[in-house]
Amino acid sequence: MKQNTYCFFWALTTMSLCLPAAAVDLQPGEIRAPKPDIDTMTLTYQFSERGTRYVNGQTQTGDTRIASAQLQARLGHSFEFAERPAYAFVQLPTGYVHPQGSLSAQSGDAGISDATLLLAWWPHADHAAQRYFAVAGYLTLPTGSYSAERNFNMGGNRYSGTLQTGFQLPLVDHLNWMTAVDGVWFGKNGDYRATHDVLEQRPLYTAQSALQYFLNGRYSVAAAYFYTTGGETSINGLLRNDTTRLQRYQLSAIANFDFGRVTLQYGGDLQTENGYIENSRWTLRLMQRL
Repeated sequence: MKQNTYCFFWALTTMSLCLPAAAVDLQPGEIRAPKPDIDTMTLTYQFSERGTRYVNGQTQTGDTRIASAQLQARLGHSFEFAERPAYAFVQLPTGYVHPQGSLSAQSGDAGISDATLLLAWWPHADHAAQRYFAVAGYLTLPTGSYSAERNFNMGGNRYSGTLQTGFQLPLVDHLNWMTAVDGVWFGKNGDYRATHDVLEQRPLYTAQSALQYFLNGRYSVAAAYFYTTGGETSINGLLRNDTTRLQRYQLSAIANFDFGRVTLQYGGDLQTENGYIENSRWTLRLMQRL
């Protein structure tokens, strides 16, 4: 099956665990515009381990560890809008978050996480030159498991919306480059902590860039870098001085088979200003045409 059968748009690989929110990550080569009238299903398993907590760049004492996992199920459909390629999906995740080490006395959570809706559109799609420019909007709904009595939840108990733009082109034979920027805007969580405070968060911005090298018609590898900033939170109107400044990386191996596209990824944080640093993240993804 041809490679572009499985080259659709954007993947949401971040977790809604009431840990510091991160970006909407692109997958290697997925700014390629899809052909219309194709239905796809994507199953993603992701496991993450977080460790040391940072406050304004300073490490905090204690053996803090957090293990979390998600299984994400996504249904997507490609079509045309205003005579240009477009793509939409709905994604429903489930999983768990387990605080460990010095956090083990705190309650974790398991169950449904927040659902996400996507609409992506390509103002420019030149298949001959393999140059693509796309815009996308995401809406995350507060469908996940949440309790104000827990510090770690699968759901965020708030809406959020994301706008993202991305560009992709070939640099030389077998090597593609893509880049994207996005902004996330958050609704209020009016039931935060056991004291039922109001949590608000300023917009969070991310720039990302990736290279994908095609070994042959079936296999490729990729490396990506992400920089995220912003997102300072406030409780009952009082700012907490916890602005996110985060650098991450992700390595990918992609294989296209007759039954679908399989992606194996490994990544983590390079540096973080505030929050629990992510030591490692493993992701296994299968995309199939229905």
